Amino acid sequence: MSKRIHYVLAAALSLGALSGAWAAGEPAKQAATAMTAGEVKKVDAAKGQVTLKHERIENLDMGAMTMVFRATKPEQLKGLKAGDKVRFHAESDKGAMVVTHIEAAK
Repeated sequence: MSKRIHYVLAAALSLGALSGAWAAGEPAKQAATAMTAGEVKKVDAAKGQVTLKHERIENLDMGAMTMVFRATKPEQLKGLKAGDKVRFHAESDKGAMVVTHIEAAK
């Protein structure tokens, strides 16, 4: 009986540790998909680039500024024009800043 209690206790502790590790990964997942507010300043569809005036980009630890981003999927830029308010997700890809998702602000 004593061994059974030890096994049950060990299993319960293992499950508790796993759920803690899973929960700890949630902020990282949220940061990886964080959206940033911005305003389109220019679209260069031929080059697949968009110039955005943006707020602080938390996941890149980058302050607010205006800069050019390459779109990972140039078709995302269709319909965008200077003055549009957007929300976007950006990442660093081999030193280049890229927009992985962009949508009209609501």
